[in-house]
Amino acid sequence: MNNNIFAVDIGGSKLMCGVIEPNGHPIETVESKYPAGYTIDTVIALIKENFDKLKHHCCSVCGVAVPGLCDYKSGEWLYSPFSGIGNIPIAQIIGDITGMPVFADNDVNISAIAEKYFGVCKGVSDFLWVTVSNGIGGGLYLENKLYRGQNLNAGEVGHFIVEQGGRKCGCGNNGCLEALASGASIAAIYNEKTGQNLSAKDIADLARGGDETALQVWQSAGSYIGKAASYAVNLLGIDTVVLGGGAAEAFDLLQPSAQKTLNSLVFKKANPNAKILHSSLARQAALLGCAALTLENTKNKM
Repeated sequence: MNNNIFAVDIGGSKLMCGVIEPNGHPIETVESKYPAGYTIDTVIALIKENFDKLKHHCCSVCGVAVPGLCDYKSGEWLYSPFSGIGNIPIAQIIGDITGMPVFADNDVNISAIAEKYFGVCKGVSDFLWVTVSNGIGGGLYLENKLYRGQNLNAGEVGHFIVEQGGRKCGCGNNGCLEALASGASIAAIYNEKTGQNLSAKDIADLARGGDETALQVWQSAGSYIGKAASYAVNLLGIDTVVLGGGAAEAFDLLQPSAQKTLNSLVFKKANPNAKILHSSLARQAALLGCAALTLENTKNKM
């Protein structure tokens, strides 16, 4: 029997599909950018197109990562923060396209599962996986199990308040971590200070090149991440926080201030080894997580 997994990562701006071996090795991947004003019909058409390109690899099961809220039991995509897409039976739709059993979950949860199976958290029972991208989210492992919470939104570290009265967040509150340390916020803060219009990646390059304002913005973001991490460590008794996502590729700029702040705020007697690590899975975390999700579901049914 062929145990390859068809993986579908429905991102905020692009779709990635791939065929993944159970050991996490990608056999082939394809990527498609969404056109402006895309709808769920656009996404579904691209999934079908990419499946047709990859189906010769013979997969037996499918894993799907979606942004926003997802009911992992029913496979319903409840809400997307970027496109407004919601209340879509995504697992059923993709099952009809592929003829396979389909498992779906939130992309950050799926990335945490990937880190557990294939990344730096192999053998780690308790950890928080934080995506630092356009937004900030978290996936939480406790006692070797992904913890979703009764409302399926456990791990929402992006909405920890890390600065009273701070910048306005898209959620309506002020001072959320997402409003101060996401890739989009880093770009906005730097551009407000300098009058430029640069991306977070551009600003990271400037920081490494000696631009003091750019370096300060990244260090400040790292400090806020460390502060949020201390809340999780002190509350849950975990000692591992993993950063992933596009903006976390500037880990060299974020980690020193994040670790320093975490060290200064954590209850050291209880959590002497608290640390912030970089995901080893880079931009393929969610795609590999789709494979890990199917393994997790298979394991739970045994």
